[in-house]
Amino acid sequence: MCDPTTMVIMTIASSAMTYMQAQQAADAQTSQNAAIAKNAEEAYDQDMDILQRRGEEEKRASVQADQDVIRDARQKEATQIVGAGESGVSGISVNAILDEVAFQEGTVTSRNLGQTKNVLHRLHDDKTKAYSTMVARHNALSPVAQPSFLGTALEVGTSLNSTIDFGGSFDNSNWKFRTA
Repeated sequence: MCDPTTMVIMTIASSAMTYMQAQQAADAQTSQNAAIAKNAEEAYDQDMDILQRRGEEEKRASVQADQDVIRDARQKEATQIVGAGESGVSGISVNAILDEVAFQEGTVTSRNLGQTKNVLHRLHDDKTKAYSTMVARHNALSPVAQPSFLGTALEVGTSLNSTIDFGGSFDNSNWKFRTA
């Protein structure tokens, strides 16, 4: 068995090493958490870019569909007017035909608008889901247990005090092991 002074030195050195290892582990966990958080935010940003682009594509497609419907309706109106003129039909009958073309145009335009709104609502839901996923990734990060220098010092002191009788002196020649 070693003398009390050697025991004190070994206990302090061992505790210092344990503290340093705990600090290194905490630093590694902090770095890992930072990398995971960064990846979560980058994934969220990518999702937002994709969803934004899809929204713009849907809006363009909706405008193009509306323009196609209007063009088709104008062609049908022109065809009906020419056909009515060639056959000698006029007045209320022509107005009824044109009203029917306008009604069909409105029906198709309204349906297209409803579909576009539904798609944009789904895209908004996807954005909300992407945000929730990012938040969940952040919330799933492991907490970092930082070592406490004061706690380590108290452990060393308690351990040494229970093992060694310091005899109320800093003079290590008066130190001796406690007996059970």
